[in-house]
Amino acid sequence: MKMRLARQREDEELAQLATRIPLRTARRLKEFCVRKEVRMQTFVRTALAEKLAHARRRARRQRSIIEPEGAPAQGLPVEF
Repeated sequence: MKMRLARQREDEELAQLATRIPLRTARRLKEFCVRKEVRMQTFVRTALAEKLAHARRRARRQRSIIEPEGAPAQGLPVEF
């Protein structure tokens, strides 16, 4: 299975992210990236983008189940 990588736009600013992860996870990440010939930075950026997109889709789905399209938001009067 081929990994789809997130592309960085040329005009996109980057922020540095420092985080602590378990040593075992870091080793597995490095081994995976070496095997797949992917930079760790690229892998992490892609993984974060996918996770955030998934969370956004899930939240939208939840809202559409709770509040059908055209229905007033909960707690707000119809005329609001």
